[in-house]
Amino acid sequence: MGDMMKLKVASIGLVLLLTMGGLALFSFSLGCTEQEEAPAEPGENAIVEPTIAEPVANTTPEFEPVSAENITGIEWQWTSFQSFETPEYQIMVPDPENYTLAFFPDGTYRIKADCNNGSGNYTLEENNLTLGPAAITLMACGPESMDSEYLSILSRVETAAFEDGQLVLYPGTEGDKMFFTNGGEVEQ
Repeated sequence: MGDMMKLKVASIGLVLLLTMGGLALFSFSLGCTEQEEAPAEPGENAIVEPTIAEPVANTTPEFEPVSAENITGIEWQWTSFQSFETPEYQIMVPDPENYTLAFFPDGTYRIKADCNNGSGNYTLEENNLTLGPAAITLMACGPESMDSEYLSILSRVETAAFEDGQLVLYPGTEGDKMFFTNGGEVEQ
């Protein structure tokens, strides 16, 4: 069992290293040329390259208050992530139905992180969202899974808002964004 965890950690590290190297190379190549490349269509189990998105303004966004009624009873599916370090790129999440988040009126939430499931408590005051620690299964989902990244980013969420019909969670104050689409109603 210990070897499996070492393999998972090593695999995740390798995927992150390759992704970061690809991002750096891609960023450098954009700076040296005026050409735009069309994003490749992801195949099944393929590593998804970042796609070009609109740059984020360097201003503090003003949010309309998010109410529990607007977010509860819905299976929110994680579709993409945008980093403050490279706001022009949005990393697309393969199989968003495997990375879900559901809030319930009693102050609890449930998550699915690929092959793992868990739940915890949350607090929401206007746009301030705090996700308490989740009790979660700890299965190894495979080297192409984004379960570790998903759980790590969710643990830092501080703010929630709606943008173009999507739920947007902000992990920290730097400007990172997690985008979620409405995957339909869910019962507790």
